[in-house]
Amino acid sequence: MSKSVTPVKIVTTPLDTTPLPNTVSKSDTIKVMAYNVLNYGDLCQGPTSLLDGYLKTIVQFANPDLFSCEKMNAFPISPTDPANLAVEITNNVLNADFPSKYAYATPSDISGDSKMSVLFYNKQKFTFISMQTIVSYISDFNLYKLYYNDPNLTITHDTTYLYVLVNHTQSGSSSTDRDQQETQEMQALRSKFAYLPNLINMGDFNLRSSYEAGYQAITTSTDSTTKMSDPPFYPDKVFAYPANWDNDPVDYSSYLTTSTRKLTNVPNTCGTSGGASSWYDHIFISPWLIKGTNYISYIPKSYQTIGNDGNRVDEDINSPIPVVNTSAPSAVIDALFQFSNKYPVTIKLLIKANRSGHSVADPIAKN
Repeated sequence: MSKSVTPVKIVTTPLDTTPLPNTVSKSDTIKVMAYNVLNYGDLCQGPTSLLDGYLKTIVQFANPDLFSCEKMNAFPISPTDPANLAVEITNNVLNADFPSKYAYATPSDISGDSKMSVLFYNKQKFTFISMQTIVSYISDFNLYKLYYNDPNLTITHDTTYLYVLVNHTQSGSSSTDRDQQETQEMQALRSKFAYLPNLINMGDFNLRSSYEAGYQAITTSTDSTTKMSDPPFYPDKVFAYPANWDNDPVDYSSYLTTSTRKLTNVPNTCGTSGGASSWYDHIFISPWLIKGTNYISYIPKSYQTIGNDGNRVDEDINSPIPVVNTSAPSAVIDALFQFSNKYPVTIKLLIKANRSGHSVADPIAKN
């Protein structure tokens, strides 16, 4: 006969939240945006200077603090090379609208892909620490580590970190390659961290439904501390699983990101057609961001597909049919149509200043 086991009572000591002298109470709203920029830099859609003008209009409207660009034409990484497209966007788009506000985090192209992804950040609010390529299969998947420029940091010496993982997976009707990419990515994350910290996983995932193994790799786990959430499903509960947006686009109409264009040859022949018909672009968030565990929290119902009013299935973003799109100013709607065949997606985060010098311990990175 087996012996009964008395459950072990786990005692946790609440964090001391007593404000330290001379600290200030402050909260900050952070705008996060992911955007597939349709081969920006390859001149297919026209000269870079023309595209810069459209992107300036979009950025001026969105005003993101963290901004990922996926599917940029591959470029030399050296910051002094005139062909560096990250420098081009930083100088001629972002800081042209908001002087001295933005910088870019170090990109990579270890996989030798013809396309690259770049993370831009508001350097008034964040400081970039490091980049690690955690997967380089077909394309690079880079994990960026930043910290919030907390006004009390010189007093508390307690840093609030945020990790951002940027994605561009393999497209196509077959999900085999992107399933492998996302599975490797999540395995790398779960190997690196015992539990997920303040972490965003965003970009163009080319997902056709929640059934795909790559989607499942992100949103399911035997350990709830290492699974990520797609905000419209959880915590917002706008939708419930299972979900097949490719088969039932009307059910997800205001969240669809592909395509801003109905025809294959208007305004050019560089992108895909069909109007808003699928949902490839996502921003996944960690349990800490949902619960606000460590000074940063997802703002409920803040997930948005910029420029999609829910009436764009099989229609251009700027079509007056079935109704005029008034979800953004007309100049922004037109710029979204001209610049890319994808809609950008955004979320908002709330960051609270640390006044006590105490916080929940970040997971120690194993590699």
